[in-house]
Amino acid sequence: MPADRPKGEGCYRLDSPQCDHDWQAYHGIRRRVFHLPKPDEPVSSDCHPLVLFLQEKPIGAIQVDDLKNQAAALRLVAIDPAFQGGGHGRVMLEHAEQFVRGLGCTKAVVYATPEAAGFYQSVGYDEEDWDEVCMGGIVQMLKKLD
Repeated sequence: MPADRPKGEGCYRLDSPQCDHDWQAYHGIRRRVFHLPKPDEPVSSDCHPLVLFLQEKPIGAIQVDDLKNQAAALRLVAIDPAFQGGGHGRVMLEHAEQFVRGLGCTKAVVYATPEAAGFYQSVGYDEEDWDEVCMGGIVQMLKKLD
């Protein structure tokens, strides 16, 4: 059963992993959601791994990549399965979009699975081809940020 979404923004924090425990949580969530065989580390300073904390408990992971064209890609967006369905993904996207604005970007882009495209549409993303080399079966989506 999904955990209820607590009231109040102060319950949540999106932050870079600060210690081994945070890194273990970040990679653990990604493994549980995406079944990644091994952790992949950031490859450049434009890659920002982030953890969503709920009352200081790590419940989500996301990677934000500054594409250097006024856009940032939100990659491997994951909420721990024990917390899915409680609105935490929406909160994580709101915080990630704020982070993207802080990078000076005006657009957020995602590669969505067809199953996830409806979720992204519900939070303001539109289908738009932004990557010419995108593999098939993926829905490219973009949101203009205010």
